[in-house]
Amino acid sequence: MAVLVPLTDDMRDSRASQRTDVILGSSKDAIPSGTATDWVSYGDQVAVIRVAAEHPIAADSEETTAGEGYLSRTVDLQVKERVWSRSGAPALPDQLSVIADGWSFDGDSKIRVGSHEASRLEVGHDYVVALARYSDGEWSPLGTGGILPYDDSQVGQGEFQGRTVTATAYRSTMQERLIAGDEEPLAYRAVGKKAADLKAFLTSATPDATAAKNFHLNAVARARLVAGAAAAAAAASDTFCRMAAPLATEAGSTYTPGELSDILADLSGMTDKQADAAVLRAYAAQLNTGGDSSTWTNLAVRMSAAARIERECSIEVGDLLPNDMDDTE
Repeated sequence: MAVLVPLTDDMRDSRASQRTDVILGSSKDAIPSGTATDWVSYGDQVAVIRVAAEHPIAADSEETTAGEGYLSRTVDLQVKERVWSRSGAPALPDQLSVIADGWSFDGDSKIRVGSHEASRLEVGHDYVVALARYSDGEWSPLGTGGILPYDDSQVGQGEFQGRTVTATAYRSTMQERLIAGDEEPLAYRAVGKKAADLKAFLTSATPDATAAKNFHLNAVARARLVAGAAAAAAAASDTFCRMAAPLATEAGSTYTPGELSDILADLSGMTDKQADAAVLRAYAAQLNTGGDSSTWTNLAVRMSAAARIERECSIEVGDLLPNDMDDTE
C-alpha cells in the first residue's frame, strides 16, 4: 500500500519532477514491496490484471472552492491470470476497484500525478500486481514495488511512471536501484520474463519469520510486527556489540582467561541466535578449565566464537585468546 505525498510548490523542485504530461512525486510505502521476500511475507495474491476503467474521486470542498488541488482516482481491475496465492489467503475476486494516483488540477486543466519508479495503473495496460486484502475488506497493491508492467506478457514492457516503456529501459531503471548485499528487487529479477517465471521466484522465496507467524493478520499489521522485531533485534545487536567492543584488536585491552571467559559468557546471554550462544558458552567454559595459550589455540570452538563475534559486529578480534596470564601462575 503506497501513500502519495501531496505536492506543494516548495516540494516540486526537490522531491518531484514535472513533465508536460505527468508530475512524479515521492511516495511512502506502508508495506515493503520490492522483493520476492516482501511479496510472500505481505501479499495475499499475485495476479495479472488489466486496468479496465478509471473514475475520479471528487476533490475536497476547500480545493474545489480554490479551483486547484488534487483529484484522486479509482481504477477498475480485471483479473486475467492468477499467478500465486499465499496458503490460506482470501480468494481474489475476478474484478476489483482500487485507489490509484490521480490528477493535479488548476481550473479546468488537469495533469496526471504518479510516483517515482512506479507504475501509475493506466487504462488499457496489463500489470503483474501483488495484492493484499486489508482490515476493511478492500484489496490494494502492496506498494510501488508491487506493480510490474506486463504488456505483451513480458515483465517490464508497458506503462511505467505514466509512460509506455520497453523492457530494456525498465531493466536499466531497476538496475540503478540495486544495493550491494541486499536482495535484488523482484522487478529487476523478473524483467523480460513471463508470469509463470515470476511464480517460480515466489514459490522458492521464504517469508519473513515474524510475518509467517502472523498470517492471520492483515498486511499492515504484519509489517508493523516485522518492523518492531527488526528494531528489537537491532537494539539487541547494538547491546551485544557494545559489550564485544573491547575485544577488538584495535582496542588493545588485556584479559586474563577468567576475565575473557566472563565476557564471553555475558555475550552468550545477549544473542537470540542459539547456535552463537552455544559456541560462546562452550569457549567460555573451556577457558575456565585451565591450560595455556597452546591449549586454547587448538580449539575449534575458539575460532568459531571469534568468527561469530566478527560477523555480528564487523570488528576484528584476532585470535580471541587471553593476553594476561597472571591468574594461571
